[in-house]
Amino acid sequence: MNTFIAQAQEAAKQWSELSTAFFQEQAKLFQAPFSGAATTPDASAAMAGMVKAAEQADEFMVKAVKLLDAQSAQLMDAALQDNAAKDQLAPVVAGYKQASQAVVAAVEQLAQARKALLDKTRAGA
Repeated sequence: MNTFIAQAQEAAKQWSELSTAFFQEQAKLFQAPFSGAATTPDASAAMAGMVKAAEQADEFMVKAVKLLDAQSAQLMDAALQDNAAKDQLAPVVAGYKQASQAVVAAVEQLAQARKALLDKTRAGA
């Protein structure tokens, strides 16, 4: 069980680092239009910040799903490492890992589609 606990601790650390970096960047983007010397925030700068924030949110979503996929596989493997039922559960584990990869691919496609939409919106502005 030591391997499982070490994997869980590493997973918690990775989630903390990923989420902290994401929220710090989001805060910077939302504060930028209001922190300048001008007394009135620039609407176009605010809109650009919101578009960038949406892009970063999509990137975060992809990174989070990929991280969850990788960590789930690692934790599952660690939990089953010395388990007598490991061979019997192998088809279930393989099916889970395959389904998880399909979710990762779908989230990546969604993020790419949203980026294309944002790019078209930006080009039309």
